[in-house]
Amino acid sequence: MIPFIEKRLNDLSPKQSDEKLPQAAVLILITDNENDYSIIFTERSKKLPSHAGEVAFPGGKKEDEDRNLIETVLRETHEEIGIEPNSIRILGRMDPQESRFGISVTPYVGYAPGSLKFKKDPKEVETIFSVPLNYLKEDPLISNKITNASGETFQTPVINYENQKIWGLTLGFTLQFLELMEIDIDIDDLYFRSA
Repeated sequence: MIPFIEKRLNDLSPKQSDEKLPQAAVLILITDNENDYSIIFTERSKKLPSHAGEVAFPGGKKEDEDRNLIETVLRETHEEIGIEPNSIRILGRMDPQESRFGISVTPYVGYAPGSLKFKKDPKEVETIFSVPLNYLKEDPLISNKITNASGETFQTPVINYENQKIWGLTLGFTLQFLELMEIDIDIDDLYFRSA
């Protein structure tokens, strides 16, 4: 399946990020599990100033020493969850999206084979968890969440996995990846709606 994903990514012509905005990158990290593959997510520390306690992919803002966003995403993944850059094969990238804080976020897809030993940075990460691809293929539990942003209240779709809620930009990137994999999830409205 990894060659299929790599080919699909190579066939994409992803949009360029908006250079006028601050740049960031996240990693959709695919790993092996007993029967199939899983995707790694983090729950951000509840003490962080932004997105505290939210589910996210490993990643973060581009620093001056990063030559490109691949370096950013590999550095951030190592810092947050302890996976060495040389154990991750970057398969490609997808369309960037602008976060609700005005940051251009580029999603990369990577693969790390074998059994991974995670080491979380407790300042940034509360929990590291994996969601089996089969769960996402086979009618995952979807609900709505009421959230607040910039003084407005919205209703937004959520994928529920155990006690975790995948929503917002992370959900957008997850669905973009699943579409690439030709997995169709029935979420009719990705956009925030007034609650």
